Formats: sequence, structure tokens, C-alpha cells
Amino acid sequence: MLGELLPLMTDFARWLPADYWDLSIPVYLFFAAVAGGAYITGASACYIRARRESGPCCLESEIARWGFMTAVASAAIAGLAVLSHLAVISRAVLFPIYLTNFSSWITIGTWILVLLAVFSVICLLLQLFGEQAAEESGASLWPRVIFAKLGLLELADRLVDAVRPPMAVFAALHVVGSILALATIYTGFELAIVETVPLWNMSVVLPMAFLTSGIAAGVGVTLAITMLFEREIGPVFGGYAVVVSIFSALSLVFIAYGWQEIATSDAPAAAASHAELTSGALYVGVWLVALGFLLSVVAGLAIGIAALTDRLSDRAERLGGPALIGSFGLLFVSALILRVLLLLAAEQNPVVVAL
Repeated sequence: MLGELLPLMTDFARWLPADYWDLSIPVYLFFAAVAGGAYITGASACYIRARRESGPCCLESEIARWGFMTAVASAAIAGLAVLSHLAVISRAVLFPIYLTNFSSWITIGTWILVLLAVFSVICLLLQLFGEQAAEESGASLWPRVIFAKLGLLELADRLVDAVRPPMAVFAALHVVGSILALATIYTGFELAIVETVPLWNMSVVLPMAFLTSGIAAGVGVTLAITMLFEREIGPVFGGYAVVVSIFSALSLVFIAYGWQEIATSDAPAAAASHAELTSGALYVGVWLVALGFLLSVVAGLAIGIAALTDRLSDRAERLGGPALIGSFGLLFVSALILRVLLLLAAEQNPVVVAL
């Protein structure tokens, strides 16, 4: 295994100093999609809480707060990755002035990511502060402790209550935010439009693989964080676990279809990319991606369905928590590695010049 990993490290060392593609690109593509999945988790938890008329300190509130918190953090990481990649930072900060070509997925994607980050921050603040939040408890309320130490908690509660929208507006906020979350499919289109790279130029497969894996990773990491503090696996938790398994399975389907397309393509660059992925160091990454998604499918379905049908024994519940945390954590890593592999194995078709 070590002998296979050392060439992989060499590949990274060779690849990272590239003038255009570096590690910031897959990090950006990954965390933008994770932000979408985490936002959907938070918004859906708010909806479930309202439908079930759950009281204070319910699990849905914890999932919602961790979901929005993960969305904010992921959007911030994606934004920083983009900024670290750009030569002129001011153009990114002033993107409403400079990015006006709405036929470009780079422009569209920037607007989607920024708006999703804004919606995530608004929803997080509404969950963390105000009279209702003051009556609740849970590990996800840790920012309130910081505000209290700074002497700003009462002010924050008053301000949030003063601007808190009615339920109809609150629901509309979640709907629009969820649409933006699904729009993170643009991360796949940014690569799929490159016609000279067969590994990327799959207009349906790649965007759908990026979307489904991003949602699976976003929901999964939110559940894993929540599970670290809330060990009880109830029906709500089971439902989310099944969702992660479904999106992980869909990701495997799209990845397998794309793999078949590359394997059977006549393009020289496609054959070169396939050879890179089936031999040498990158092959380890391919197996790790497959293992991460497959384990999340198995663990999510087995534990999730048992929790939904109230057939989870005490022993299974004790083991189920670590199993979900481990499998969803590996899923998170595998979804990032998927994007890294797509850049490492990318080969361009030779350009034919007519004389």
C-alpha cells in the first residue's frame, strides 16, 4: 500500500505547482456543493419541526442549526478557495461589477455561491438568536455562549426578534435557498463544458454526479456532527440516513455510467484518462471513492430503515451512531477525492491543425 501511495504523493507534487489547476479548484467545487446539501438539511429540518409541531430542544432544531452552520462554513471555504486561486482579488470582491457575462458558468456559479452563503447566514442567525432560541438548549447553540461572553447576546436576541419575518416569508426564504442549493449543480457544468477533455465533457453525467454526491456529503456531514452530541437515533435521524444512502447510490450510478463512457470512448485522451485511473496511484483513489459511497449506502439504509420502523435494538443503536459517523465521514472524504481524481486524470484531446 505504501508503495502505491508514494507515487500518488509524487503526482500531487508534480500537479500542484500548475499555472491554472491546483488543489483550490476541487476544494471549491466540492465545498460549494456541500454547502447546498447542508442548507437543504437545515431547511428541511425546519419544515419537519413545523409539521410535527415539535417543542423546544427538539432534534430537528439541532439538525437545522448544524445544517445552516455547515452551509455557512462550506460556502466560506469554497469562497476562500476561489480567492486563493485568483491573481486579482479585487475582481472577486467586486464581482457584481466585473462578472456580468451571464452566459458563463463561472459568473452564474459565483452569484449562486454568494447568494447561498447570504441565505445560509440569515437562516443561521434566525435559528441561533431570538426569544425562541433563548428557551432552547443544545450543543449547536455554542455561538450564543461567545456572544454572552462578549456582552452582545441580549442585543443580538432583540435585533433578530425585531426583524424576524412571519412564517410565510420564512417558508419562502427556505424555498428560494433550497433552489440555490440545488443550483450548485453548476459545479459540474463548469467542467462539463470543456469539450477538449473527454473525462469532463459529459453534460449530464458529471453535473448530476457532482450534485448528488454534494448533497449526500452535505447531509451526511451534518448528521455526523449532530450525532457526535445527540446519540439517540430516532425516526427523524433514520429518515435523513436513508436520504444520504439514496443520494450516495445515485452518485455511484452516475459515476459508473461515466466510467463506462470513458472506457468505451474512441478519443485518445479518454483512453489516456482511463489508463490513469485504472493503473498506478490513482487506482487507490478510485477504490476509496467506491468504498466511501458504498459504505454510506449500506449503513444509511440498514440503520435508517431500522430507525424509521422502530426496529433498532439498544445494542444496534449504540453501534449505529459510530457506524453512521464513520461511514458518512468516509463519504465526505470520498466525495472530495472524486473531484481531485477528475482533475488529476484529465487529459486533453490533441489539437489537429489543418495545413
